[in-house]
Amino acid sequence: MKKVKQILAIICIVVLLGLYIATFILALADNSATMFMFKGCVACTIFIPVAAYLYLCLHKYAMTRSKRRDCYSPDSSSGDSEESAGTEQKQ
Repeated sequence: MKKVKQILAIICIVVLLGLYIATFILALADNSATMFMFKGCVACTIFIPVAAYLYLCLHKYAMTRSKRRDCYSPDSSSGDSEESAGTEQKQ
């Protein structure tokens, strides 16, 4: 999994660098068609890092949630049954 993350990070860096270079070149050009492409490059320059960050946050949340779910599964002996038995005896 670590290798996959590294490869995806390198791909993302290359794409962002390409967008920065394209944005710079399109900013220097003076044409009506390049303005449309310039706006697209700027939008992607903002969108790609934000989307990557959201994906990483959601992935981290899902992984911690699945680990918590494993701890509380009915077939695990985590002591939940002892706590519930203790409350029944007190009543």
